[in-house]
Amino acid sequence: MIKRIQHWLHHSLVSRLTLLVLLATLCAWIAFSAVLLHEARKETAEVLDRQLTAYADLLWQNLGDEDDLKPSLYKQRKQHVVLGFSLLNRDGSVIISSLATPFPAQAAASRHPYLIQHEGHAWQITVRQDAERQLIIGEPVRNQLKIAHELSEGLGQTALWALLLLLPLLFLAIRQGLKPLKSVAAELAQREPNNLNPLDVAVPCEITPLRDRLNTLFGQVSETLARERRFTADAAHELRTPLAALRVQIELAQSSPRVEIREKALGKALAGVDRTTRLVTQLLALSRLEHGERPQSEVISLPDLAKAALIEADLPADAAHLIVQQALPLRGQPILLGLLLRNVLDNARHYAGDAAIIQIQIDGTRLRISDNGVGVSEADLLRLGERFYRPPGQAQPGVGLGLSIVRRIADLHGAQLQLSNLPEGGFCVEVIFNPDITS
Repeated sequence: MIKRIQHWLHHSLVSRLTLLVLLATLCAWIAFSAVLLHEARKETAEVLDRQLTAYADLLWQNLGDEDDLKPSLYKQRKQHVVLGFSLLNRDGSVIISSLATPFPAQAAASRHPYLIQHEGHAWQITVRQDAERQLIIGEPVRNQLKIAHELSEGLGQTALWALLLLLPLLFLAIRQGLKPLKSVAAELAQREPNNLNPLDVAVPCEITPLRDRLNTLFGQVSETLARERRFTADAAHELRTPLAALRVQIELAQSSPRVEIREKALGKALAGVDRTTRLVTQLLALSRLEHGERPQSEVISLPDLAKAALIEADLPADAAHLIVQQALPLRGQPILLGLLLRNVLDNARHYAGDAAIIQIQIDGTRLRISDNGVGVSEADLLRLGERFYRPPGQAQPGVGLGLSIVRRIADLHGAQLQLSNLPEGGFCVEVIFNPDITS
């Protein structure tokens, strides 16, 4: 039973809020009832004390013969005792009393009632006296408690009925107050899985952060899906051509009876395999970069990375020059920066021409790679670095991913990438690292 209640409270916000508010109301009601009982007893005692004092004054002022008190004595004995009195001589003898056992004589008169024990019961009494007589009037304390209890009971029953009436009203009010959450839930339930438009539902200010965060999440998911669809479509388009060419060359090698044709076709097929392998490698690298992968950085040396990239590029000794003016250690990811250098060198070797000379200059946090080729047009210069973009009329193999990977790697390192044509002819790629990443 307890587990069922816990499950109900855990899965119902309305039930949880109703229970919490009900418990708070119940605690307030109990505290109110306790204070009410205390105040009722206090006020009742004060009122009855004032009445007792007024009755004593009235009776003392109009006190005549003791025979005038006999009807009162008879009346008090026939009913429950509300007030009792005893008229005594100064020597303590009883003149008349409404009680079977008269009050004992008191030491002095009193203006304010006080408490005594008489016949095993507590009494509030007040005393009036002169030189000959003493009048003692008292009231049982239980009468005060009974009146206070009846008053508190009446008020408590009223408060209890109000509490029972409050419960359904409270439940309905909380359900009404949580309707905006149901509106959001209904809007989400009716949505198609591919609907990532922002939620346009009016909600209270307490739920606005939730709606805004959902809208932000929808935007991020939409952007991710769009990037994935765009990348998949572009990659499929670019892979289709080299795979088709590779199949053609293999079929030609299989069907040709001439040895030289078969060797030439197989050579082209191997070149196609290398091109496809390079394309897949670039696609995987770009995919990791597109998803914001940030490998752990370490202290690197640009001259060492440049030397390794030149060796891997297998350029003739007179076709590439490395000039180091000032080398500062940087923090970065050596694999990604090596990929950056290889892509820039591959572009320079393929598009600047066989006779081109490539120069790498390192000056502090500036990496500059230039060639003496023909450069590119101003219109193409603005679009270089876009994925899968290649200037029209290119005869060299390529897919237009090299510079886009270079740009992404530079962004990951907080560096600036500048592409430009040299005044004397040729193309230049500059990567300017942030001085803050120096060790």
